[in-house]
Amino acid sequence: MNIITVDEEVWKHLNERLKAISEYILKLEDTSYDSLWLNNHEVCQYLHISEKTLWRMRTNGQIAFSKMYGQYYYTIGAIKEMLNANAVQTTDEYVEQLMAKGKSYIEKGRKLKSGNH
Repeated sequence: MNIITVDEEVWKHLNERLKAISEYILKLEDTSYDSLWLNNHEVCQYLHISEKTLWRMRTNGQIAFSKMYGQYYYTIGAIKEMLNANAVQTTDEYVEQLMAKGKSYIEKGRKLKSGNH
């Protein structure tokens, strides 16, 4: 094991740099935008969906919203929650099963087509 000695000023400077990096990382994880309210148009642009799709999500209870004077508003936090709730978690086993089902489907389709001739 090597012992390294560092001048006190260098050590203070290093600690300040580490603190700055830590604050920067915490800033990246900032959730202050979660309470920002968006209207229908902004949400549709954000999610790349139509207003009809957003209406369906709202009526099916898939996304939290607020209505004021006939206008609908959504928080970024509510949008994130909806996206996380609908995130698809895949495992290697699931992918293998999906590939097997696809292969089976293709093979059945080919047998049906070749059986008709």
